[in-house]
Amino acid sequence: MIKFNQYKALTFDCYGTLIDWEKGILDVLKRLLLAHNINLDDEQILELFAEFEAEVEKGEYIKYREVLKRVVRKFGERFGFEPTADQLNSLADSIQHWLPFPDTVEALKPRLH
Repeated sequence: MIKFNQYKALTFDCYGTLIDWEKGILDVLKRLLLAHNINLDDEQILELFAEFEAEVEKGEYIKYREVLKRVVRKFGERFGFEPTADQLNSLADSIQHWLPFPDTVEALKPRLH
C-alpha cells in the first residue's frame, strides 16, 4: 500500500482521469451538429474529435483554446457549415463546466489514519 503521508503533493492527468472530458465534448458537439441537422452517434463524434485534434496539434504550439476552436471549424469543413463565433468558442468555453467522474471527489478527500 502506498504511504501517502510521505508525499507533499500528488499530480494527476485531469481530463479523462478526474474530469469526464468525453461527456463535456459530446454535450457541446452534439448540440453544434444538431443545430446544422447532423446526427452522429457518440463514437463517431469522439473519433472525429480525436482525428481533428491530432491534425491541429501537428503544427507549431498553439493554446488549447485555439486547438478547440480549430476542431470546431474542422467539423464545419467536414459537414459543410460555417460555425458562428459563438459556436467556434463553444467547446473551449464549456471546459469550465465539465464535471468530475462520480467517484472523483470522494477519492480525493483527505483520509485521516
